[in-house]
Amino acid sequence: MRWPTVKYEQKMQRFFYRLGESIGEHPWRWIVALLAFTALSSIGFLRFHQLNNARIQFTASDSPSHYEGRVLEEFLRQNGSLHMIEVMIRARDNGSLLRDEHREQLESIMKEMTDTISVIDAKSGNSLTFADMCEPYCKKNEALHALLGLYAGNYSRFETTYPTMDMLGQEVFLGANVYDVDLKEDGETIQGFRSAILHFFLVHNNKEVMYAWEDKIVDLLYSDKYWLLDSGAASDNLVGKEIRMMGTKTAPLLSVAVLCLMMFLVLSSFRHRRRESKPFESVMGALIPILAGITTIGLVSASGLAFQSIVVSTLFLLLAIGIDDVFLMLSSWHRTDSNKEIKERLALTVMDSGCSMTVTSITNLISFGNGVLSTTPVLQTFAIYSTVASVICYLYQLILFPAILALTAHKEYRKIDEDCSSSCIPEEIQTISVMRGYRENALKWLARLVTKRWMIIPIIPTLLVFWATAVYGIVNIQTDLSVQKLALPNSRLVHFKNEYDKSLKAMQTYAVIVSNPGDLRDPTQIEQIKNMVHTYENASYAFGEKSTFFWLRPYEEFLQFYSSDGEDEELSFSYKNIPAFLDNDMYQYYRGTLRINETACELNEPECIDKFLFSTGFTTLVRFNEMYPLIAEWRVIAAKFPSLNITAYTERSNFADQSVSLEPVIWETLYSEVICMGISFLVFIPDLISITSAMFSLISVNLGVFGFLALWGVGIDPFSMASLLMSIGFSVDISAHISYHYYENKAPNPRAKMEETLVEIGWPTIQGAVSTLFALSPIMIKPSYLGMVFLKTVFLVTLFGLIHGLVILPVLLNFFTSVFRRNQVHQSDSTESVTGIAPHRISIKSFTYPKEERS
Repeated sequence: MRWPTVKYEQKMQRFFYRLGESIGEHPWRWIVALLAFTALSSIGFLRFHQLNNARIQFTASDSPSHYEGRVLEEFLRQNGSLHMIEVMIRARDNGSLLRDEHREQLESIMKEMTDTISVIDAKSGNSLTFADMCEPYCKKNEALHALLGLYAGNYSRFETTYPTMDMLGQEVFLGANVYDVDLKEDGETIQGFRSAILHFFLVHNNKEVMYAWEDKIVDLLYSDKYWLLDSGAASDNLVGKEIRMMGTKTAPLLSVAVLCLMMFLVLSSFRHRRRESKPFESVMGALIPILAGITTIGLVSASGLAFQSIVVSTLFLLLAIGIDDVFLMLSSWHRTDSNKEIKERLALTVMDSGCSMTVTSITNLISFGNGVLSTTPVLQTFAIYSTVASVICYLYQLILFPAILALTAHKEYRKIDEDCSSSCIPEEIQTISVMRGYRENALKWLARLVTKRWMIIPIIPTLLVFWATAVYGIVNIQTDLSVQKLALPNSRLVHFKNEYDKSLKAMQTYAVIVSNPGDLRDPTQIEQIKNMVHTYENASYAFGEKSTFFWLRPYEEFLQFYSSDGEDEELSFSYKNIPAFLDNDMYQYYRGTLRINETACELNEPECIDKFLFSTGFTTLVRFNEMYPLIAEWRVIAAKFPSLNITAYTERSNFADQSVSLEPVIWETLYSEVICMGISFLVFIPDLISITSAMFSLISVNLGVFGFLALWGVGIDPFSMASLLMSIGFSVDISAHISYHYYENKAPNPRAKMEETLVEIGWPTIQGAVSTLFALSPIMIKPSYLGMVFLKTVFLVTLFGLIHGLVILPVLLNFFTSVFRRNQVHQSDSTESVTGIAPHRISIKSFTYPKEERS
């Protein structure tokens, strides 16, 4: 059944025919024009820059965690930009750090980091140490210093308990620094601890200075200077470096992929007639995607969009897409009549392959175009680069490769040199001719098999089992992106994060910012704040009151202790003593948790405290997807106290939000792309049978890819989301090629149509699929999570795509065609009603070789 949109397809064919004529007549003009466009686009490299902040780029821009993170950063920021570094130190033998030699080395490395290491500020020329950049967070690790000091001297009168210990009547919170604690029989007294975590908060108006200090402590931590200790560090900057390194080390593999593809193309280009072989043209065809990649990066960089490591995978995709088009064009060229002029043959080649290339390019464009609407920055960047790359590669292959053919095709028209000596390569290579015969016979046998009516019977239960397995994988898919996935497997950061997460299972803290504390002189307001803190201390997985670091409790003790009469009665709250409290040596480490106005404090006005922060602990949960319900609970608690304007945040909030937001996005993307591709099929393949079969194949392949990826250990994360966009675009290629050429074929019955379709387009389709695997296979040389996700996706798309395209889709096409013919047999006996070919349409099938000449 043909649709009215067939007129658009006819116009498209006429357009490509004229384009081919123009390229055949003026090949150098087109080549120079596109090379000039590439050179012009390369100017965009002047604006090339990278951005690899996982916390920002891997979480949806409308995620609540972004707002919460900004609130915390604005609170902590004092004199400039804030940079947070976490350092973890363990004994190499995994024993206690309180042993004398280990404790001494721990004290020494801490002293060297805070007092000795210095960097030069290029702007001022001053030498800066940690003390010059830490205010007001210089005391973040004071509890650990105090604990180590006790063990270095006489600590008999101090009770070293966990997570807080008493020092001269003052509670000191150890939980933020001391991990993997071994307790005595009483369950509270510290016997030893195996991990120390240090928090360095740097505040300076020059980020480069802070990064330089970070680099120096990283060099120190990973040196052998302190041989008894095993140390590591992490920060957003260090994670960004690892992501950048992953892309940097993966990019050189492109050259390996190009070499593999060149070899495959050259071998595939040889034909039984030597002069018809296209080895040189195939090599040029493999280089065109590289040219398209340069143009793409230049154009996108010119817009100011930052390059990200995930975009490296786009360059591999370009190779796969471009090589597929080379096979299609060569197949179309060889099907034209060699007795015609080069210009006319090229026009027919571009008309035939151009229509097919347009169908698949439009579907790729729709697939990646949907990702442009994503609110996750890394997915949006990937989709923008991939969309532009798809368009550029399509245009370059559509124009440049035919232009190369136009310049070299004259070799086919040379006469055989009768004087050639016996050392010359023979004009006809019989081995290739024999292999061609086997290949055509195999494809014809397959065509006869899949057009048997009974084939629908085994196909249905096979598909049901396939779908059931895929659904099982989807139902059990894990939603999680760990920092370990963002770096190469042998990275120091991966080792650090693995050990770090193990330690944090015991307890980790999160911050709660109160942006509108109100008038604390009002007892009801004080009571509300205490109730709020108590609620957080008793939330799910809470460690309890002992893990809370809150200035109000010690301040009330301070007021009681320093009251004028010294009596024990409860005193009313006063702002006047806040500055003195923070200046007291015993309470200085609370300075970073309060934002005060000293003038208002002297006047005892509520404006004295603009906002404050407290922290409390939770336990057990480490994985981001497991933490989301807890983070959601913190947000519910904040909503119960709207007047206080509360924000709760942990450094894992961003990734936890990402683990939840991606799942609905995947399904929304899948639905929208199926609809959009159905519309594109309607325009470019205006035949109900072909559209129905192709859409069925598209949905089935993607269901299988998604489900089997889950069974293969790939969860929901931005990388798998990007690979899903790719799989939707790629999975339709094989089905679209088969459906389109089946629809275009003029053979009198379904079996003949399928035989010609598989012989003419089946082999180039298989070559394109295999070349896609070749394009991504070098990733295994330096495997990373990003690379392996794409490689697994390509493998499944290729496998399922070939099975559907060469077996399931032909069975469906034959079945639906037979049903349609049976329903229409009484309406018309003409060939037109069966084949759907308009008599006035330009046909390329009339220019094909005789069957014995095909290869």
